[in-house]
Amino acid sequence: MSIYPYQTREVRDLAWACFSPALMDTARLAGDQADVENCGFTLTPLRRAWLENLDRDASPLLTHLSVLHSRRLGVYFESLWHFFLAQDPEVELVAHNLPVTSDGRTLGEFDCIYFCRRRQRHVHLELAVKFYLGWRDAPDKVSVSDWSDWLGPEVSDRLDLKISHLLQRQIRLGEREPARQLLHKLGIHDLQREIEIKGYLFRPFRVSLPPPAAFNPGRALNNWLRLGALPEWHRELAAPQYLPLPRPEWLAPARLSGDRSAIAPGELRDKLEALLGKYGRPQLVAALDDQGMEVNRFFVTGPGWPEQFGGA
Repeated sequence: MSIYPYQTREVRDLAWACFSPALMDTARLAGDQADVENCGFTLTPLRRAWLENLDRDASPLLTHLSVLHSRRLGVYFESLWHFFLAQDPEVELVAHNLPVTSDGRTLGEFDCIYFCRRRQRHVHLELAVKFYLGWRDAPDKVSVSDWSDWLGPEVSDRLDLKISHLLQRQIRLGEREPARQLLHKLGIHDLQREIEIKGYLFRPFRVSLPPPAAFNPGRALNNWLRLGALPEWHRELAAPQYLPLPRPEWLAPARLSGDRSAIAPGELRDKLEALLGKYGRPQLVAALDDQGMEVNRFFVTGPGWPEQFGGA
């Protein structure tokens, strides 16, 4: 797994959020909605230099993040995008989290509206960061799995439900008359539409579940396993150390810092057993090399997942 070479975790998260390969190919997701695309910002030399400068002095980014009203990972992810869109010279951030109301009722909100100077167009960008575990095998000779086969760690979130909500509601918000009126007040009469889904998919260890339709072919599937499969996974992965990742650290590849201690392979099971007992939900773990750089990430679940969460 590639790693961004920044010392500051928030800068690594910023680089990952905005420039890592998308999880899903939006054009293939959208089907007949041919005008919906991925965002596709590239890590140009100018943007790389900007990130390097931020890594030397991250105070502008840290100040921006310090006023977040929520600790939810999705809010953090979106805020990283807001910072980038407000700073990048190729775009102008017009609005973010812009609510659309009618008769005192909120119909939805635009995640981001920005003006692209290169295309000379306004863009409605919807963002999502997701982590899904494939929970069942697929029939033989099937090349893609169903979107419904991929569940969030707490099971209530499913890939098919998220895709439907993005395509049928969120990205089509600009078609509604109250939204059109709001956009006209901003001087916007035409919107390009983009959906950018970032994250990871984890298939069951030793199960040949193929990726779902529209999965980005430039991405690899990760693995999840039950706690009892750890010894076999250790032998296959052969990583010298591990680091359980709290949810705020699920974005960019992990990098061991001076204030953290990694866990030896022989100690990982006890640590995960304690975490599973405390929190119940599956735990995300980074496998690290000798230099403390992430080389793989995987989820570990208890024996009752997903049934204990109401899944399957």
